[in-house]
Amino acid sequence: MAKALSARYRIFTLDLPEHGNSPHHPSTDLQEMSGQVSQWIEQNIGGEYLLCGHSLGGKVAMRIACHQPARIQGLVVVDIAPRDYPPEHHLPTFEALLSLDLSTIQSRKQADEILSGSVPNWAFRQFLLTNLVEQSAGGWGWRVNLSTLHQSLPMLSSNPLNKTDSYQGPALFVRGGKSGYLRSEHFPLVLQAFPSAEIVTLPEAGHDVHVEDREGFVHHLEEFLQKI
Repeated sequence: MAKALSARYRIFTLDLPEHGNSPHHPSTDLQEMSGQVSQWIEQNIGGEYLLCGHSLGGKVAMRIACHQPARIQGLVVVDIAPRDYPPEHHLPTFEALLSLDLSTIQSRKQADEILSGSVPNWAFRQFLLTNLVEQSAGGWGWRVNLSTLHQSLPMLSSNPLNKTDSYQGPALFVRGGKSGYLRSEHFPLVLQAFPSAEIVTLPEAGHDVHVEDREGFVHHLEEFLQKI
């Protein structure tokens, strides 16, 4: 997405706290994640900016927009709603990854074969394995802070907003038609907190909207950016 838009916009792509190359901590929740991202923004971005987040990143973006709206030009949230989600949905995936004995792993292909029984979806498995990286001292390790995210699932699965939270500025919610994360019955929750929101459905996409319908996602994102 950054490459597609960088010719016309200045783009910053952040790893969320506990993800990628961002700092790891012994515990986290949505308030902590939002605070760390907000701090980075204050230190690195002057003037107005637009926030775009997918899934957990969308929760963080919603919370920042509602709690610190002053400099935000607009908000884009991808396939997530301001509501509680059952943490049990992600538990089997975390348990499968945590059960992998990294001391015996010789390659990502080997890890893929071991996980194929517990994580049968090939594409999802490849996505998860992008977090498995070779260590400078040898062997393999998780780049993502797997243990903290596992322990924090109940907090991270909760609604990022309080009942009175709202953001009055321009907002675009993009959902996948084949995804259950943001369904039509959740639209009132979106509009209650984001009264100016436009909700767009990409019918052939699942949860990873920006991957499964990249062209459609970029089209709606650019259309939204041109309006604000």
